[in-house]
Amino acid sequence: MMDVPATTKHYRVPPWLGVPIAVVGYGFVDVAAPIVVASFAHRWGWNGLRPGVANLIGVPLIVAGVAVILLAGRVHRAAQRRRDGLVVTFDRQHLMTPNYLVTDGVYRHTRNPLYVADFAMWAGWAIFLGSVPVAIGLGILVTGLRLGVRVEERGLRHQFGDEWRRYAAATPRFFRLRRAR
Repeated sequence: MMDVPATTKHYRVPPWLGVPIAVVGYGFVDVAAPIVVASFAHRWGWNGLRPGVANLIGVPLIVAGVAVILLAGRVHRAAQRRRDGLVVTFDRQHLMTPNYLVTDGVYRHTRNPLYVADFAMWAGWAIFLGSVPVAIGLGILVTGLRLGVRVEERGLRHQFGDEWRRYAAATPRFFRLRRAR
């Protein structure tokens, strides 16, 4: 049996509350925040209120990010149904971890599809909005998530042991870059 720190808290999240929390959270982080940040500076490539043709290159990245979030959400929801809901554990050692480990769906390709989606959306917004501040925000987001994911993974390793180790050994943290031959 694992020693559980005295400061550990477990919270059951009602199934009906998960979707609104996700919509508000991702809506703020991946939509509202970049749009607000872009409003503080010049929009490169824009003609008045219209984006230039080059700015439209950002749209597929935004759409791809939304699609990955929806796919990851679907896998999480299925895992929560199998477990009769979501119990989230909070403690100082590893912040927040769910009571299940997802390794299927988009999680077969990356251990962090939601972060990859965040990166894609912020890159898409930086291009679409022609915004240097959003591009800087993307750099800050990437740096922060690269550091934060290590804390999360420590918690997952602690909570799921060998199951996590096998999954982490077989699946890239963000994405696998293929080397040219």
